[in-house]
Amino acid sequence: MYLYEGVHLLSVAATEIQNSEVLWREDRTAATLKSRDGILEQLGRMAVQDKLGRTDCVYLANLAIAAVRAGYTTREVEVALRKIRMAAKSSMKNPDDEALYCALGNTVDILRRMGGVA
Repeated sequence: MYLYEGVHLLSVAATEIQNSEVLWREDRTAATLKSRDGILEQLGRMAVQDKLGRTDCVYLANLAIAAVRAGYTTREVEVALRKIRMAAKSSMKNPDDEALYCALGNTVDILRRMGGVA
């Protein structure tokens, strides 16, 4: 289910997500499909289960794409996204805890560095 939500995010935000074919490419004429399931599942979980805003999900999708294009494996990016999800959950449960908010920022920074995004 979450995988399909990740694919749905790519389709509805197609103009905002550059190079989405890195995560999902369907060729109906050749009847082939290429997808990075672990990354798409984490993005889908962020949208549905964690209720992250669309803007945040789009931003993280772009960071994930940048990391894959920089040479990181699907698994490495999936792990980074999962850490972001867990930090976001903790931060949302305790919105006044500055340490948790900083921890969330640090996990996002890791993914940004993976993708070479300043």
